Amino acid sequence: MAGLTPTSAQSWTAAQSRAQFAALARLRWCIFRNTIRRTKPATPGAQVLLVVQIAFSVLVYAIIGIFALGPIAAAGFGGYFLVASGRLAMLPVLTWAIFALWQLVVLNISPPGLSFDINTIIRFPLSFPRYLAARLFFGILSTSNVVGTLALIAADIGIAIAKPSLLPWSSLLLATFALTNIFFTRMVLAWVDRWLSTRRAREIFTAFILFASLGFQYLNVTFNPGMQGRHHHSSARLPILLKIFHHVQPIAAVLPPGLTAASIVSSDRGRPAAAIASLFALTAFAGLFLCVYAWRMQREFRGENLSEVSRPTPSPSVRNGAVTSTRMPHSAATLPEGRVQTSIFGLNSTIIACLEKEFIYLRRNTNQLFGFVAPLFMVFLFATRMSANGRFGDFVFPAAVAYSILGVSVLSYNSLGMDGTGVQLYFLSPTRLRDVFLAKNITAFLLTLAELVLIFVVITFVTHPPPFVIAAATICWLLFATFINCAVGNLRSISAPKKIDLSKISRRQASQFSVFIALGILAASVGIGFGIFLLARYLDGPWIMVPVFLALALVSFMFYLQVLNRLDIIALRRREHLAEELWKA
Repeated sequence: MAGLTPTSAQSWTAAQSRAQFAALARLRWCIFRNTIRRTKPATPGAQVLLVVQIAFSVLVYAIIGIFALGPIAAAGFGGYFLVASGRLAMLPVLTWAIFALWQLVVLNISPPGLSFDINTIIRFPLSFPRYLAARLFFGILSTSNVVGTLALIAADIGIAIAKPSLLPWSSLLLATFALTNIFFTRMVLAWVDRWLSTRRAREIFTAFILFASLGFQYLNVTFNPGMQGRHHHSSARLPILLKIFHHVQPIAAVLPPGLTAASIVSSDRGRPAAAIASLFALTAFAGLFLCVYAWRMQREFRGENLSEVSRPTPSPSVRNGAVTSTRMPHSAATLPEGRVQTSIFGLNSTIIACLEKEFIYLRRNTNQLFGFVAPLFMVFLFATRMSANGRFGDFVFPAAVAYSILGVSVLSYNSLGMDGTGVQLYFLSPTRLRDVFLAKNITAFLLTLAELVLIFVVITFVTHPPPFVIAAATICWLLFATFINCAVGNLRSISAPKKIDLSKISRRQASQFSVFIALGILAASVGIGFGIFLLARYLDGPWIMVPVFLALALVSFMFYLQVLNRLDIIALRRREHLAEELWKA
């Protein structure tokens, strides 16, 4: 403990700081290496699954690389084209595009779930400036920073090839712009995590995201010429878009992307004073973002805890000298003494309690509500256009149902994510995991049923009700697909759990491989349904689809029961893995 004395703190050397950052770098490398390292599977089936997972990881990284290389190459070509063709006045389009790319990567590619919390370094002899530098250094190699910085480097190379004299100034500006983006994203993520630490803030934020995304989809469908049957509608709306652009342009010019482009343009036109002024303004934005981020980090450095669990609960009330609880469970308050309700609709008390818990999760998990509402809105937008074209006819309803169940079915592939550390109670109490998962699956069934009814109402409202044969066949197909998804989802929930932290943004509800499996099962189910439809059409008997889908639903239900009855044994074998993934901080 000698290193904690004031004398040693004053004699802290640069070599010790370098050693600390080197230790953080080694720690980050070990975390990355351990995410790739795999233990040797014990069974041949596990070996096959391991090979599939490795192949899927390679495919995902390849797809991410392809999608990242495209914008990076486009940034380089855009920088070269704008300078070589003398259209530097359009350079703000390039800088704003790179800024938008940076933010899109932040929102769409979730950071890896690290087993190490960087906040734990507060326990070591560390001053706040070194703590702030460590926080920035630890997340410097995030996907958004790498992709955005490479795009800026490519744009700088393109500008240098077109006009080498601009290279020194453009490199300085784009490097400052890169730091500004890094500070901006870290500031936004830190403060959004602070705002999302309360449930009410999460609900408001998710409602804002819901309305914003749905509004963007509406504007895309309404104003995008590619989504219109006739182009004169979009041309009629063009003056409105131009008017909005002219109102936004002055504001965009004084923001970091606009200042970066303006400084490069001023340097090219021989106006050094304007170029330096824009550089100073850009540096001021970077300093402002860093100061706001440091303000948030200083509060964490002083011990602020954002967890709702750590907040004090209401104290019990005292009446006539006796302590009474201010809140009493509804079931315990309403049941007479000596009587315990054990069954409702054939469900035992464990399943009923788990159902109550799942509905509380559903109310608090706003991401799940978003996945439930968004498909309905998209069905409402596209159903009218699909029916107006006349090419899909009566199959608008089956297509809408197949599209909408994806958001609900993916949630079944990480059923234990919301339980977190509470999973340990399942192993400590006399509770069968079969009952726990049955309650979770019943919740998924009810959500699917509600989605089906609402889609039927939407389709009936915007077009016309589907024929009875098509509706009956769709319902039978939905039963088949739902039982398969729940069975496989239960297995993936135990084999590949992922803790869901609602107070952190950019966190997936399930692992990427589980989402890939869900997409594959849905695609296979749609393929089977389409094949049966072609067979019924060839035999000129549409009623054939109903008994065939019923038979498939019965087979999938038997498979689901087999999996459900074996969940206790499987979970007992995987309890260490569940503890590692769900009980970590």
